[in-house]
Amino acid sequence: MSFKIFVINLDSSVDRIENMQAQCSKLGIEFERVSAVRGKNLSSAEKAAVYNRDVNLAKYDKELNDGEIGCYMSHARCWEQILIQKLDYSLILEDDAILTPEITAYIAKLADSTSEWDYIKLSHGRKPKNILNAIDLGDGLSLGQCIKLPSTTTGQFVSQTGAKKLLQHAYPIARPIDIDIQFWYEKSLRSFVVRPFPILNGDFGSEINQVTDRRQVDKRQFARIWQKAKFELNLLLHRGRLGALPQSLVKQAKTK
Repeated sequence: MSFKIFVINLDSSVDRIENMQAQCSKLGIEFERVSAVRGKNLSSAEKAAVYNRDVNLAKYDKELNDGEIGCYMSHARCWEQILIQKLDYSLILEDDAILTPEITAYIAKLADSTSEWDYIKLSHGRKPKNILNAIDLGDGLSLGQCIKLPSTTTGQFVSQTGAKKLLQHAYPIARPIDIDIQFWYEKSLRSFVVRPFPILNGDFGSEINQVTDRRQVDKRQFARIWQKAKFELNLLLHRGRLGALPQSLVKQAKTK
């Protein structure tokens, strides 16, 4: 299978890429660095090409800051590389990721099922989400369905079909990347999560979207309540559209 690891990193964050290099070397894996987009350096024309304020506020309760726009574009650069390089799948990491030894096992165990999934979350947000159904991958690892995906993009697998779907729905950017992925039903994204998580979130936090604190942006409280209610309802309505567990992995689990 054609596979590559991408690490999103700002040109100025030399210490972070060195830390990622040390982690990957210890695990015996290599990566390709993807230069992150610094949103505040975008020209008005560049920003207008990928972002529309009206679309943003129709789908999200706050106006996106430059950092959030740059962060989304940085992930899109990785999706583009998956297609350009004709990869079957990729591990996409932000440069504050902490890798555990389980990641190499997941890379191997999921390699032959890339045609059966689009996107797999490898890290968790503030709290782990409930798993509906799961496959035992062996060695204490599992792959499961999750109606509400974790709100983090520190680490994820993206297949070639997943990259196509994500790019098709990427622009104009309407939500922060971690939130937008949770709207998997808009993209027909066959999304899964693993347990245990092989990617941990670094305490030092990602620098990619740190331009202004999201909490300092003007909030539209009514819009937030309304959009959250619609989101929860849509999760229930589209529950039946969750991607089926990869049958090749189900069969493997039954033979163990």
